[in-house]
Amino acid sequence: MKRKLYIIVVNLAVLLAVLACAELGSRLIFPGDTIPPIFDDQDFRTRQRPYFQYHATRGFALKPGFSDGIYTVDSKGFRQNGPHVKDRAVPAGQKTILAMGESTTFGWGVQDHETYPAHLAQMFPREDQVAVVNGGVPSYTSSQVRIYLQEILDRHLVTPDLVLINILWNDIWYATIRNWHPDILVHQQPPGWLSFLTTHSQFCRMLVMGTARNNTQVDVFNTKALGRYEKNIEQMMQVCRQANIPAAFVMPPFDADHMPEEGLNEFHVRYSRDFFIQTAHAYIQRLRALAERYGVPVIPHQLDTTYLHQKPFFLDALHPTAEGNARMASDIFNYIKNKEIQLFKKWYK
Repeated sequence: MKRKLYIIVVNLAVLLAVLACAELGSRLIFPGDTIPPIFDDQDFRTRQRPYFQYHATRGFALKPGFSDGIYTVDSKGFRQNGPHVKDRAVPAGQKTILAMGESTTFGWGVQDHETYPAHLAQMFPREDQVAVVNGGVPSYTSSQVRIYLQEILDRHLVTPDLVLINILWNDIWYATIRNWHPDILVHQQPPGWLSFLTTHSQFCRMLVMGTARNNTQVDVFNTKALGRYEKNIEQMMQVCRQANIPAAFVMPPFDADHMPEEGLNEFHVRYSRDFFIQTAHAYIQRLRALAERYGVPVIPHQLDTTYLHQKPFFLDALHPTAEGNARMASDIFNYIKNKEIQLFKKWYK
């Protein structure tokens, strides 16, 4: 027994000595300023964005009651569909569509009445009594949309007859972080233990982030990020199924002509334009496979990744103009109105 204890103590001592040497060597060979900083900034998304506020479970959220002449947020934290829309009780018999997603649902760069949810709301005849709630939040990932959807249903903020979900781009964007971790998708930082180690240990930081400031990798696919996206998508489908609410996914809008040849180059891995498009198709393929398994529609439109070249209808590579949003809304409306979604047939018999 004493011999076993002695061996354990000796092995621990050797291990600690090796780690100490590794730490010392890392500090001598690779000074702190030669190692890229770890992504660990909880205020990354809220800084200089007055319409955001900190949120304990979602990382950040829209600030209720915010208005700056372009973006208007109601008392429940949803973007309003127009300048004259006020908070009001839902009339008896009114049908409600809840549109979830990030900035392409929120309507980045366009007025309240120019978002795709606002256009969609105007396309239903008045006698149909269909309201569309804009649950889009700029910069949200699939993890945040999943959490937000559950929160909306649990708190009865909206009782939707249909949930539309449009989410992709921020998951791919965050996938280019070298120290990617699921927690980054919500709180913009890895878990506390990893942050502690990389803050206080040069050796750990080197292992996580590499050893050179400009060692940017190119076109490295992040399988863990795709796996998390797939898991979040499936959980959103399950949430809607458990609540007996029909759901549909909206194809993400994209214009390749707005993206430079070097593509996405924000964090530590650069995605060339062609690789970015290939990556998006890989994510969409997983989405379609899950949707087919659950019997959930994926709604196409003329601004989605099938077409790629729609520059006149985009402000940048990802965000449609007012006219682009109107075109999206028209295709979504026609998809619903033409009874292509089995669960919606009760709306239009």
